Amino acid sequence: MGRPRTYDPGAVVEAARDLFWERGYEVTSVGDLEERTGLDRSSLYQAFGSKRNLFDAALRCYVEQQTEPMLSGMRQAGAGLEAVAGFFAARAQAFRDDPERTARGCLMINTIAEFGIRDPAVARAAAAHRERLHHAFTTALSRAAARREVDAGHVATRAGLLLSAAMGVFLAARTDTGVAADICEQIAAEVSSWRRP
Repeated sequence: MGRPRTYDPGAVVEAARDLFWERGYEVTSVGDLEERTGLDRSSLYQAFGSKRNLFDAALRCYVEQQTEPMLSGMRQAGAGLEAVAGFFAARAQAFRDDPERTARGCLMINTIAEFGIRDPAVARAAAAHRERLHHAFTTALSRAAARREVDAGHVATRAGLLLSAAMGVFLAARTDTGVAADICEQIAAEVSSWRRP
């Protein structure tokens, strides 16, 4: 009979997520993961099978704990133009309040930049991430259009622009969180200007 686990797998995944978020996949060694998670190499491989499997679990954790809550405001039943502007205003505030943490950018976008299209699993995760963002923007703008807050004819174009802007500001944050915050505030103001008189 094997020994029972004496660690929390969720906490291990979160610790690995934060390390991958800080450094990226390639630069992070198994030794780094041992140090950050508190598990030795044997235990990590027994629990997750490989560094890559642990990374995939870390990406899923990131989506569940970071991305989904960030988008939830635009998915609520009453969400409209204010929720879209609020998304960017909240990012600006986060960049200003916690520049050390937010200078990591977005783990999903960092992963897309690191792997590009050379890894099919990352390509699928990237497509899902883009769709997740695009759907949230489209949903909120469509509700705003249904309430005649914005012109319905511009919803698709604006959702695409916002998708690109959102991905871009997380990359900008990797070099200067202050600049990223400024850009987010400008985007929020632009979104608010879309309101019909």
